[in-house]
Amino acid sequence: LALRAALLARSAAGAADADRAWEAAAAADPRETDARVALARHRLAHGDAAGAVAATEPVAASAAKDPALAAVRVRALAGAGRALDALSLADRALAAAPADAALSLAKAGALEGAGRIEDAAALYRSVADKRPAAWEPRLALGRIALTRRQLDVAAAELAAAAERAPRVGAVHAALGELRLARGDTAGAEGAYRQALAVEPECAAAETGLARIALARGDGAAARARLERALALDPRDAEGYLAFGSLLWTAGDLGGAEKALLAAVELEPRNATALVRLGAVKLERGDVDGAVQRLTVATGEAPRLAEAQQWLGRALLAKGETPAAVSRLRRAVELDPASVDYHLHLGAALERANALDEALEAYRAGAQADPTRPEPHERIALLFAGNGRCDAAVPAYQKAIAVSPRLARLRVGLGDCELRIGKAEEAAKVFREVLRADPKAVPVLYRLGRALHEAEGERAALPWYERAAREEKDNPMPHYYLGYLYKERGEKRRAVESFKAFLAMKPDADERKDIEAEIEDLGGTVGPP
Repeated sequence: LALRAALLARSAAGAADADRAWEAAAAADPRETDARVALARHRLAHGDAAGAVAATEPVAASAAKDPALAAVRVRALAGAGRALDALSLADRALAAAPADAALSLAKAGALEGAGRIEDAAALYRSVADKRPAAWEPRLALGRIALTRRQLDVAAAELAAAAERAPRVGAVHAALGELRLARGDTAGAEGAYRQALAVEPECAAAETGLARIALARGDGAAARARLERALALDPRDAEGYLAFGSLLWTAGDLGGAEKALLAAVELEPRNATALVRLGAVKLERGDVDGAVQRLTVATGEAPRLAEAQQWLGRALLAKGETPAAVSRLRRAVELDPASVDYHLHLGAALERANALDEALEAYRAGAQADPTRPEPHERIALLFAGNGRCDAAVPAYQKAIAVSPRLARLRVGLGDCELRIGKAEEAAKVFREVLRADPKAVPVLYRLGRALHEAEGERAALPWYERAAREEKDNPMPHYYLGYLYKERGEKRRAVESFKAFLAMKPDADERKDIEAEIEDLGGTVGPP
C-alpha cells in the first residue's frame, strides 16, 4: 500500500488516490510510523497542514523519540499555526537527537514561520556548516537573503544549493526569483523553465513564469500558469498574491479580494499581499477594512512607499485628512520618482485647503515625469476651480503639448478660454476637438456658446439645435434655444424648448423666470 501511494504521489493527478493509499497503509499497522510520516509529508506538500497534523496525531506521544516523525510533525504544527507546539516538540526531539539535520531544519522552518528570522537563519547556517553537502539550508538562507534584498548573499547561497541539488525544481525557481530581482527577465525565465524541466510540477516556477507573462501584458498566459501553480500547491502564497494582482488589474475585485485574502492567511506578515488586499478593499468601498490591512502593512514594512500611499488614500476616503496627508508625504519621500504619489498628495492637500502646497505637489509630479499630462491637468483644474482661468490656460497648454490626442484637455482649455472672454479662441479649440472626433457630443453645446459670444445668434443656433438632439442629459441647449426661438418669433418652438429645460432641470434657479416666459408666449406650465 505504501509503495502504491508513493507511485501515485509522483503526479498531482494521483494525489488524492495517494492520500487514500497511505491512509490504508497506516490503518493496516497502527503501530508503524513510516506510512504516517509519508502521509503527513504528502499532505504538507499539497498545502494541508491540518491534515498532516491529523495524520501524525495517533502516534504523537512517541514523536519526541522518533526524529523522522518529529520533523514532519513540527512542520505540520507550524504550518497549522501552532508555532509554540511546534517549537516545543522540536526542542524535546533535538534533546534526544541533537545531530539530526532534518529536525534542525524543521525547527528553523518553524522559527521562520513565527517571524523569528534571525534565529531561523542562525540555525540554517549551523546545519549548513555541519552538513556541507546539504542543499536545503543553502536554499533557505538564499530565500531569506532575497527577502532582505541582499542579492549578493542570495546569489552565493543559491549557487551553492544548485551545485548540490541540480535536479531540485525549488532551487532553480529561487534562482529565477534572484534574477528577476536583478532585472534579468530572460535569465529568470530560463531558470524557471529549467525548474520545470527537472520537476514538471514545480508550482513556484509556474508562478514565476506567470509574473513574467503578466509583465509582458499576456494576461491569458499568466492566468493559466497561476491556476496550474495553485492547483499544484494550494499553499503558494506568492501564487495567490500574483493571481489576486492579476484579477485586480482585470477589474475582478471580488476574485482579487478572495485570492489576496488567501495569500495573507498563508503569510500574515507579507506586506505586499496586505497592501494589495487593502487596496482592493478600498476600491470595493470597505474603507475600514482597507485601513486595517494597510496599517498592518506599514507596520510590517515602514519603508514600503506603496503601503504608505494606499494607507493615505484610505484615510482620505475615511475623512481623516491630516493623517492622510502625513502618509502621502511619507510615500513621496520614499519614492519621489512616482508621479502618482505626488498627484494623490496634491489631492489630499486640496481637501485640506492647502492649495499652495497642493500646487507644489503637482509641480513636483510634472518634474518627476515630464511625459505625463496629469500633473499639468491637475494644476489647470486647481486654478480653474478657484476662478483663475487665466493661469489655468497655460497649464492646459502644457498638458496638451505632452498628450495632444487627449480630448478632455482641449475641452478644459476651451472652457477656460470661454470663461475669460476669449470666445473666438474657445470656438477654435472646440472645432479642433470635433475634427479629431466628430462624435464628441459634449463639445456641441460648448461650441454653440462660444459662437454665440463670438459671432452671434445665427452662428450658434444650429449647434444648440444639434446639442439639444444629441446631448440627452444637458438642459442648457434648450434654455438658449428657448430665447433664440422667442427672438425669431417662433413661439411654439420657444415654449417647447423652455418646457424641455424645466423637465430636465426642475430645481433650476431660473424656474420662475422661465415659467413667466412660457406664459408670456401663450403656453401653459407643465410637461413639454
